[in-house]
Amino acid sequence: MQLPGMSTDPVRLSVDLTWWPPADDFSMSRRLWTRPHNGSNWVLEDMATTASPVRLVELPNRWRDVTRLALEYFCQLVERDLEPFPDEHR
Repeated sequence: MQLPGMSTDPVRLSVDLTWWPPADDFSMSRRLWTRPHNGSNWVLEDMATTASPVRLVELPNRWRDVTRLALEYFCQLVERDLEPFPDEHR
């Protein structure tokens, strides 16, 4: 996935947790945003959500897994985009 202008435009990764009180369960989502050309509007580039409700007892493990995978995904995109200009400190 190539993000437009990723090497110069800000990129935001967000992981959201939503509690659904009537059902007493949770859902999680990951969103990747860019702000092209330093404009004022963020553009949604990618999104993933849990496919089924998450129960409270499962929440700590699922949150850990979701945030770890989201960070890995984000780092892969950044590393792939920066490949022509590798970071000398790695």
